[in-house]
Amino acid sequence: MSEALEAFNSTSFQSRNLGRCYKIWLKMLNDPDRPMIFFGLSGAMIAGGMRRVLRDLIAFHAIDVLVSTGANLSHDLYESLGGRHYMAHYKIDDPTLRDMRIDRVYDTYADDVVFTKADEFVEKFAETLEPRSYSSRELFQLMGERLRDEYGILATAARERLPIFSPALADSSIGMALTVYRNEKAKKSATPMVYDAILDNLEIMSLKRQFPKSGVIFLGGGTPKNYIQQVVPMAEISGLAVPPHSYAIQVTTDAPQFGGLSGCELPESQSWGKLDPNAEQCTVHLDATIGLPLLFTGIMEHYEEWKSRGALKVDWMEPFQTAIPRKGPRAAA
Repeated sequence: MSEALEAFNSTSFQSRNLGRCYKIWLKMLNDPDRPMIFFGLSGAMIAGGMRRVLRDLIAFHAIDVLVSTGANLSHDLYESLGGRHYMAHYKIDDPTLRDMRIDRVYDTYADDVVFTKADEFVEKFAETLEPRSYSSRELFQLMGERLRDEYGILATAARERLPIFSPALADSSIGMALTVYRNEKAKKSATPMVYDAILDNLEIMSLKRQFPKSGVIFLGGGTPKNYIQQVVPMAEISGLAVPPHSYAIQVTTDAPQFGGLSGCELPESQSWGKLDPNAEQCTVHLDATIGLPLLFTGIMEHYEEWKSRGALKVDWMEPFQTAIPRKGPRAAA
């Protein structure tokens, strides 16, 4: 596969872009400065069959930080607790599926009964936590430690201590379960544990400060893409000097002319100071369920070259709140 991806660089259109994305990802992995690789995950990738690929990216340290929609992590939890995704039968109408408690994601089915069990798992998990504020990163580390699943994303990330952030966690099945937990605590006038999204911001700024050189990989767009990109200007207005991302690749099916973030061209982020003016970057317009496995296979064929990069050693107690003199266009903000 790596030979084919290399050959794509001499073709045209999206095959050339796919080959270019492959070369940039491989360069990130082989960079002697050991850049931190952020991975933005949106779309229904677990339902789409990408779970094992994503798990292996974590296990082999081909990425360092995962920023995901809550939905993808909810589907991963569902599978860790025994749920499965099934190929859909198009002759069954959706109201009938509702009566059968079968959930549909385009051409894929899931068991709503098991999703309910996953919700109950989250509620019981929250009950075991001490009543204080938690970032999504800490919640997923603790949750993953409770799961016994060799092939799970949450479970593997917990074992490898790879941070997972979900800045829109409330918009997911996990978020709904935490809502039920919070409501039950309120009925009992009890003090709950609290998911604090602003702690995510503080932690991801600290992470970027500890590992200044970074690259980004985006599947689609949405909140994960913007969240990874905004860490640089967020640190800037906080008085923490961090450099913009040095590498960027994205796999998307959206076009830029409609203004949506999923189709947004990577150079646009340079105007915001998010991406270095000299960054190596490429976008391939391709279904991620095609592009990701091809790119993953290509980089894994060169695993011996970069396997020594290992996992990041992160200090989550790093004093990220210590400001330094502001620089850049927002210095007077």
